Amino acid sequence: MKVAIDAMAGDYPLNNIEGALKSIEKDSELEILLVGEPEKLSENLKNYTYDQKRIQVIPSDEAIRMDEQPGIAIKRRPNCSINVCSGLIKKGIVNGYVSAGNSGATFASAAGILGMFDGLSKPCVGGAVFGFAPKTLVLDLGLNVESTPGQMLDFAALGVSQAKILYDIENPSVGLLSNGSESNKGNKLVKESFKLFEKSSINFHGNIEGHDIALGKVNVVVCDGFTGNILLKAIEGFGHVIHQFIKKEINNDKYDEIIDMIPKKTNIMREFGGGPVFGVNGIAIVAHGSSSPTAISNGISTVSWLTEKDYVNQSIKELSSIRGSINGW
Repeated sequence: MKVAIDAMAGDYPLNNIEGALKSIEKDSELEILLVGEPEKLSENLKNYTYDQKRIQVIPSDEAIRMDEQPGIAIKRRPNCSINVCSGLIKKGIVNGYVSAGNSGATFASAAGILGMFDGLSKPCVGGAVFGFAPKTLVLDLGLNVESTPGQMLDFAALGVSQAKILYDIENPSVGLLSNGSESNKGNKLVKESFKLFEKSSINFHGNIEGHDIALGKVNVVVCDGFTGNILLKAIEGFGHVIHQFIKKEINNDKYDEIIDMIPKKTNIMREFGGGPVFGVNGIAIVAHGSSSPTAISNGISTVSWLTEKDYVNQSIKELSSIRGSINGW
């Protein structure tokens, strides 16, 4: 198994290196390719003891900064680190990669270099967001700020295929995130998407509300990326505040283990190390910008897990089957 890391990206680049070292300690057959500026990476690696046969530095230009326009940046700098990572998948050198850098650049690079599944107009990103409902996927979580009803149906199909492949759910249920469960609730996008979903063969359960996600009411929750990203960050923030509050108010070691589960349950994406870009021909994991070494290591494990499940080929097969069953698609 070979995994590339966008090694100089993210808020704490050293965490990428330490996460890689954690992973090779856990998996004796794993090889890591650290993509970045060779001088900086080599200097940082001097501080660690590791098996040099299993950690390789792949030269690139600097990572895309968080304040750069991703679509423009990856075109202007074809040898930036994220493009090199995508190229390594395209060439068959690695099984996938993890990047805690500019998420827009990761999406643009993955879609542009790896290509999207046939018929898709846009990829999306998604995953479980609430640890109390670990088999409820939410998508899109931030890639597409604006979407069309047709794209929302694409997201639904991608979510259904993921639920089948990742969680072995035979007929995943789908809900549209709205401000009420009634069919006449929602903005224009939700109302038009509702009509389109009803015409499809997807196991559509209608509109759901925010609290239904925590209850695991459906397996796949569909929303535009603007709404999804706000939802994701709200859950993360809520978990952090509640954790700090209870930690302060309950000063008893007996409950520490339970209390410390709160941030894990409300920041499940970080526990998994991030989520894959859905709809591209390769495994590209988008990690949180402030990912810890453990989160980076978990992202590497996610690449291994998805590779073992033949994730990309199975996704294409499932998506083709679902799209083919939908009237007029």
